[in-house]
Amino acid sequence: MELIRIWQEVDVQEITENIVLVDDKFGHCPNCKKIGIELKDLTNCPSCNREFKYVSSKEAKGGKHEIVTRSLKKLPNMKFVDYDDYERAVSKDKFGNLFKKTD
Repeated sequence: MELIRIWQEVDVQEITENIVLVDDKFGHCPNCKKIGIELKDLTNCPSCNREFKYVSSKEAKGGKHEIVTRSLKKLPNMKFVDYDDYERAVSKDKFGNLFKKTD
């Protein structure tokens, strides 16, 4: 099987609330800031119990797919989110909220 990028509209908030960030061996929960999370068979954060459905890595920047392959082998039930796309969408969301009118 090959890995290819597929673009689709998504709810960025849904991804933000269910993502784990990984490096080569461990994960990091953006919610409670827990680091050093064992990846094998990971479904929830061991500290805050956040459900993980998505995985991403800064190491995947620039099309480096090795971390994607390794991550998906350890976390086969999750969808890999391109870190650059995720970072851009989250930044856009935060930036856009700065200028919203409040009544």
